[in-house]
Amino acid sequence: MREVLEGLLERTWLGITGLQWLAAGVILLALTPTLLLVRRTAVRRLRKHAMRTESDVDDAIADLVERSRGWFFALIGLRLATVTLDLPERWDHRVHIALIIGGMIQGGLWASTVVRYLVDRRFARHVQAGGASPQVTPIAQALLRLAGLVVVWSIVVLVVLSAMGIDITALVAGLGIGGVAVALAVQKVLGDILASISIIVDKPFAPGDAIQVGQMSGTVRRIGMRSTVLAGAGGEELVLSNTDLLSSRIQNFTRMQERRVALRIGVVYSTPQELVERLPALLRAAVERREQVRFERAALVELGESAIEYELSYWLTTADYAVFVAQHQQLLFDLLREMRELGYEFAFPSRTLYVVPPENEPPASPAPAAG
Repeated sequence: MREVLEGLLERTWLGITGLQWLAAGVILLALTPTLLLVRRTAVRRLRKHAMRTESDVDDAIADLVERSRGWFFALIGLRLATVTLDLPERWDHRVHIALIIGGMIQGGLWASTVVRYLVDRRFARHVQAGGASPQVTPIAQALLRLAGLVVVWSIVVLVVLSAMGIDITALVAGLGIGGVAVALAVQKVLGDILASISIIVDKPFAPGDAIQVGQMSGTVRRIGMRSTVLAGAGGEELVLSNTDLLSSRIQNFTRMQERRVALRIGVVYSTPQELVERLPALLRAAVERREQVRFERAALVELGESAIEYELSYWLTTADYAVFVAQHQQLLFDLLREMRELGYEFAFPSRTLYVVPPENEPPASPAPAAG
């Protein structure tokens, strides 16, 4: 038995002795289970550490380690084993190419995990903040995931083909031209879809917000992949393209913390000087005695064509429109009553025309008598 074993160890295959083949096999068979054991231990410890922390970075690292495949460890062991062998150049090259292909596929798995983590984390922040639309978030999240995975695996495939000796220049050019053609064909659709994703990420508004876009205003009812639906003030439904929506100026009234009010008041020029100078103080007092109101200024601002004009501005400390209407209405009632009691006369657009009679003309000379 011993002689048979010694004969096998001294025998050569592909110019390599049996002893060298045995050493390479031991490296391969020992390294792969060892790496698997290290992976399992690392994942278990990372999971335990992640349970004690609030950050999700630990979970992402644990997912990356867990995505390391056993066949990739086997390829690493195979490559290290072949280093100890003096293989023919052809076989050595094949093992090297196999490791590159396996490494790129494993890299694609790691990159896919990172893409999913980044996209999910981005959308999770908006969902927790309450600004994302439940109708759009899953679709937009899936689209971003798909786009990231397409980019990752396209790079993997191209690198693998290049490692296998295939010329990818024409393929890359063809994919570029085809991508441009597809993008041009669905330019409008892609623009609306990307705009919907931008709305979710940037959160200029959310369902339930009262907004104004140009001359149109309403309450956001639904954010779709291609359009946003508003409930108009008259009960009508307004459908706006997401691309057009983001290219316009949007006023979001729901997110107002305070509401500023500016009011112009005009009195006639025949108002006595004492009342003219007293009016700013009267306007200020009318504002300051009201609740949920902060005075800003009251001043004479212009001598108009038909009135002495004052401007009153104040802040309502709540964004509630119903409160604003009630407070502003009561303020106007008080101003009308007080100003009328003090003798102020409100001006209205008018123009005075002065007619000057012509001066006396000399009497006309008598016409000569007819001859």
